[in-house]
Amino acid sequence: MITINNSLDQEYIKKQYAIDDRVRIENIFNQDSAAKTHHSLSTSGAFDFAYIKDGRPALSSPADLSVLSVQQQHNMRKSILELGSQGIGYLYGRHPIDAHSDSILLAVKKWLNDEKTLQLVKDLTGKTDIKLASAQATRFTHGHFLTRHQDIHEIEQRRLAYVLNFSENWHPDWGGLLQFYETNGTPRDAWSPIFNSMAIFDVRHIHSVTYVAPLAAKPRLSITGWFRAS
Repeated sequence: MITINNSLDQEYIKKQYAIDDRVRIENIFNQDSAAKTHHSLSTSGAFDFAYIKDGRPALSSPADLSVLSVQQQHNMRKSILELGSQGIGYLYGRHPIDAHSDSILLAVKKWLNDEKTLQLVKDLTGKTDIKLASAQATRFTHGHFLTRHQDIHEIEQRRLAYVLNFSENWHPDWGGLLQFYETNGTPRDAWSPIFNSMAIFDVRHIHSVTYVAPLAAKPRLSITGWFRAS
């Protein structure tokens, strides 16, 4: 079972969100729930590699990559980075939270879609047509990144993006920051993935996850998705 921190100052959070249609909520879960989720993400081996191939989203499992030659792996990474240099694409570990996920990750997804949680998000943000939340586990390690983009998706009717962070003692010099931008591409501010925090922001915000440096001592672990109207 996942339990929210009952001492959250909801009025303060609501006021912070109203300033710029985004907010970071620290200590979102109680300590036990946060620790269990961190352990689940840390010990899971079920992450595929998400990237862009031939202009379309692609997934490759570690087993898929293991059969490639060293040269093929080099060429694949070179192609991913070339796209990234043009502001296109991403590379990170992804695990959709579904029936094959462990009980803790399923509990987080259940919490996200609980009527009380959905109502809380509606109250905090004014997005009153929200009906559900999607969820995936993500792992960013050395060389992983997510280029600048918006999360608008008319078919899914995304209203809000969220990031639940479970990286303990993350150092900002390691990269992996949630970076926000002006419409012309000028960087605004960046949020470090503080352990047991939840970032919520309107899908119209332009954002990225900055390149994770080789000096990062651990993976950047999170659960991400969107609060949607359909």
